[in-house]
Amino acid sequence: MFMSFWQLFLTNFRMLYRNWRGLFFNIFLPVFLYLAISKISGNAPGSNTITYSEYLLPGIIAMTIMQTGIFSLAYWLVDLKARGVIKRLLVTPLSNFEMLGSLIASRLVLMAIQIGLIVSIGIWYFKTSIPGSGLAILLLMIMGGAVFLGIGFAVSSFAKTYEEAAPITTILNLLFTFLGNIFFPTNNLPVVLKTIASKLPVTYLAEGMRNNFVQEWTLKQTLPDLLGLGVWLVIVMIILRYTTKLKQD
Repeated sequence: MFMSFWQLFLTNFRMLYRNWRGLFFNIFLPVFLYLAISKISGNAPGSNTITYSEYLLPGIIAMTIMQTGIFSLAYWLVDLKARGVIKRLLVTPLSNFEMLGSLIASRLVLMAIQIGLIVSIGIWYFKTSIPGSGLAILLLMIMGGAVFLGIGFAVSSFAKTYEEAAPITTILNLLFTFLGNIFFPTNNLPVVLKTIASKLPVTYLAEGMRNNFVQEWTLKQTLPDLLGLGVWLVIVMIILRYTTKLKQD
């Protein structure tokens, strides 16, 4: 079982890094955005002590986790289903765990590479420090990755083709990016939008990361954001429980 999982993982990961267009959007675009926006900006909104590069770094990390989870997994599974690859795999002795686990594991490794690169640039180039809890940051990344991979999986269960998946992922991306406290605070938004923004999973992820990246927050202080992601993870798992039936695809 382990060897099958490992071989599938390696196959999925090779296909990921051989897709240059996907690598550009998954790795180089977030890095470019972080560098470009940080270079042209001064202090963070409403702060005279925090630079915008420090404010933006955890937001870019949250955006990267979100986009990799939703876009990468959703489009990949939709493409595999459209080409009949999953049906062919299902007649083999491979289990659902091996197939789906290898897909998810390859995306988690990609996320780790992305985050490591962005954080390294922040520390090395912009001299950003991380005074908060390293354990809290790690837990936020794991929980956030799980939530958004689950959302990507849910999109693939609703959409059978790329044309069906594209509008769903686009709407989610716009909603999460502009209301997720990634590039700017959402405090000045209208009350309705502010309320919606405060409950989004990417907001819990970005805020929890930012509090630990720019302040000396502890794991205990980060618990509300971890709890928010935990609630979203339960919601996503319930949706997947009743919508995803891989054996019938």
